[in-house]
Amino acid sequence: MSTAGRRYLVQGDIAAKTVRTVARNVECPALSPDGKRIAFKSAVDDDPARGWRLSVLDLASGNRIPLAETRSVDDQAAWLTGDTIGYALPRGTGDADVWAVPADGSGAPRLLVPHAESPAALG
Repeated sequence: MSTAGRRYLVQGDIAAKTVRTVARNVECPALSPDGKRIAFKSAVDDDPARGWRLSVLDLASGNRIPLAETRSVDDQAAWLTGDTIGYALPRGTGDADVWAVPADGSGAPRLLVPHAESPAALG
């Protein structure tokens, strides 16, 4: 099936051979520790050339929460805790930093680990 270059979050059932669309314009999803939300990046105005925006999707309500990070984040978001999303931003010199932002859309981005990439929660 062609998606005409669009990105979708889908839910499938292999045994039933079914799939349904959960949300449009979702890329690189990461399931929250409680299994109720998904952090993801979405293309600004559905156009990757315009950049990427981090958001959280509440799976029960379908509500999207744009996160406080307004810079373009072309990285896999990671749940560092049930309340915090981590991601890397390039410095433009071939180096990057890991940043963190609240998962509820509040607050502001904060530098977590300079000169680092690929955040992940351990434990």
